Amino acid sequence: MSMCVRITSLFFFLFIIIQYASCQLPSSQLTTMNNLRELLQANNIISKLNSLQNLTNPCSWTGVLCNPNNSFITGLSLSSFYLFTIQDASSWSSLVCGIQTLETLDVSNNQLAVIAPPLLLSSCGGLKVLNFSFNMLSGNIPSFQRSLERLDLSHNSLHGVIPDQITEYHNLSVLDLSYNRLNGLMPSGIGKLSKLKQLILSQNALTGAIPSEIGHLSKLEQLILSANNLTGEIPQLIAQITTLKRFAANYNSFTGAIPLGITSYISHLDLSYNKLSGSIPSGLLSQPNLLSVDLSFNKLEGSIPVNLSKSLVRLRLGSNRLTGEIPSWSLRTDVPSLTYLEIGYNSLTGMVPRELRLCKNLSLLDLSHNNLSGHVPRELGELNKLQVVQLDHNSLSGEIPDEISGLQILNKLNMSWNSLNGSIPPSLSKLQKLNNLDLQVNNLTGPIPNSFGTMNLLLELQLGRNRLSGVIRSLPTNLQIALNLSRNNFEGPIPASLSRLQSLEILDLSNNRFNGSIPNFLTQMGSLTQILLSNNLLTGSVPRFHWMNKNAVSVGIVVSSTALVVEVMVVVVVAVIVFRKVHRINT
Repeated sequence: MSMCVRITSLFFFLFIIIQYASCQLPSSQLTTMNNLRELLQANNIISKLNSLQNLTNPCSWTGVLCNPNNSFITGLSLSSFYLFTIQDASSWSSLVCGIQTLETLDVSNNQLAVIAPPLLLSSCGGLKVLNFSFNMLSGNIPSFQRSLERLDLSHNSLHGVIPDQITEYHNLSVLDLSYNRLNGLMPSGIGKLSKLKQLILSQNALTGAIPSEIGHLSKLEQLILSANNLTGEIPQLIAQITTLKRFAANYNSFTGAIPLGITSYISHLDLSYNKLSGSIPSGLLSQPNLLSVDLSFNKLEGSIPVNLSKSLVRLRLGSNRLTGEIPSWSLRTDVPSLTYLEIGYNSLTGMVPRELRLCKNLSLLDLSHNNLSGHVPRELGELNKLQVVQLDHNSLSGEIPDEISGLQILNKLNMSWNSLNGSIPPSLSKLQKLNNLDLQVNNLTGPIPNSFGTMNLLLELQLGRNRLSGVIRSLPTNLQIALNLSRNNFEGPIPASLSRLQSLEILDLSNNRFNGSIPNFLTQMGSLTQILLSNNLLTGSVPRFHWMNKNAVSVGIVVSSTALVVEVMVVVVVAVIVFRKVHRINT
């Protein structure tokens, strides 16, 4: 029994010692933290700082960081604390800055309209990390203590120029000023920040050229300049920053050529939506560490480089002026990682390479709007991870290969505006994940396969301007965006199965040989915004369309018989608007 008492006493003694050892904060910091807690509660802010269970140990509170032995506070996170409800910013900032050992302060996402008074904030002399992102700050960028290593002012409404004094914060490793309204030039003294690893200035209104001094940032890992009004040429010195992994300068107005060797060290490059010209450097796509390249929407000419990095995952070269044939990359190197290939809207010629079958992880293939010819390769059916295939607006011929039905997770297939012939393969109905099927403007013949009625996820079916024929017996039952069967040779009555398409917005049956009367169920399809029935062999009267849509609805109908030709154009507007007009007339 005495042994049990001794053991119990020992555990109690150790518990007291551990509790005492776990909180060794100076009394001044204990007082500060409890005052801060009381301030938050006094302003009806539910305190996240503690669970009201341990008021004597702030180091255990959520959002509070202390040194390893809990002898002083090093970090404080007040993110999403609704600090905007405290009218006097100095009340909370004076408490925070009273913690002389504080190194990290996060007050992001608080709807703050002002930064704490500069003189007060500068008293936080030991701060290394300051995060004021996702607030409502306006005005110019204020001064901060020069000890800062990370400064995040992103997602605010700051305006004016980037002050030159920011280039005197020589300890900065991260500077994020993105998503503001900053204008003017990038400071030429930016090259003085020799410790800088991340420079993020995207989504502002900066003008002028990238200062060449940026090439002196020998530790830079990320340079993000997207969505500004920057001009001039991209400095060649950027290609010499051996630590640079990500460079994004998209959505600007850069001109000139792509710097040679720009991808020697970079893994992510985005120069899209600029005015770059010249050819793509021959070694640009072959660097071993390259993961993604986006050069779309420029004025690049010449051919696509024949060598591709094995590690490349994403390649976008669309909307340029590229010519020549699509390289058979897989003949020269294995490209197992490529998942996104977008080279549409160019002037590429030749055939779709059969060797693409070796890009086993490809999920998007966009070769649209080129001058490609030949057949659609059967080998595409082997790429069972494809989700999007766009081959439209080319000169492809031959039949649609049955092997396409092997793309079991495909959700978009566009082969429109080509010269494809033959019938529509019934096997396409095996594409049960398909949302959009566009085969319009080809030379396809025969009927719509009855098995299409099983494609329950299909939202849009475009088959217009072909030579399809026959009576329509089955259609997908969940079409919502559009059903276009125009300019074919379909015959028989308008199919009753259309009545199930209650969410359909556009129906185009014009320029066929449909006969019989216009069924009344069409007037009850309340989601329709456009219905075209013109140039058929329909007879009888035109039913009254009275949808209650928010948008204007146009109905184009030509009803033909040996005795009667009626042309009707009806524009139906929201019933509420009509009611209001009638009401005004009556009053």
